[in-house]
Amino acid sequence: MNLRGKKELVARILGVGVSRVKLMPEAREHIQDAITREEIDSLINQKAIVIRQKMGVSRSRVRKKVRKGAGSRKGAKGVRQGKKRAWVKKVRALRAHLRYLLKNGVISKENYKKLYLWVKGGQVKTVKRLDEIAREMGRRGALS
Repeated sequence: MNLRGKKELVARILGVGVSRVKLMPEAREHIQDAITREEIDSLINQKAIVIRQKMGVSRSRVRKKVRKGAGSRKGAKGVRQGKKRAWVKKVRALRAHLRYLLKNGVISKENYKKLYLWVKGGQVKTVKRLDEIAREMGRRGALS
């Protein structure tokens, strides 16, 4: 009897990972017959299905005081966070701020589209600069 499907069902119902679900071998037949949520809940109450304890993170690294300070870092500046990752992070922040400005009526839909392309093209580098441009657009109506 393959009970993998039942295991996945239990995991989905309880909101845990499949690896945490343990099906007791003595209750194989009962588990196989269980179809509904109520039947599975009753099997959990009968301890035929057990959820393993979540694995914790070892505190030994904290006790050892694994250091991340500037003196412990080896390699170039771009090693810990690459240029592309940094760019993606910046663009996501700028786009989120653009959506905020549009939602709150600071900029129009047309200006939103224009600024979106500016962000994509790298013309706007910071949220502060984006705010300045948005205020300027609000005063003038639009920028060319």
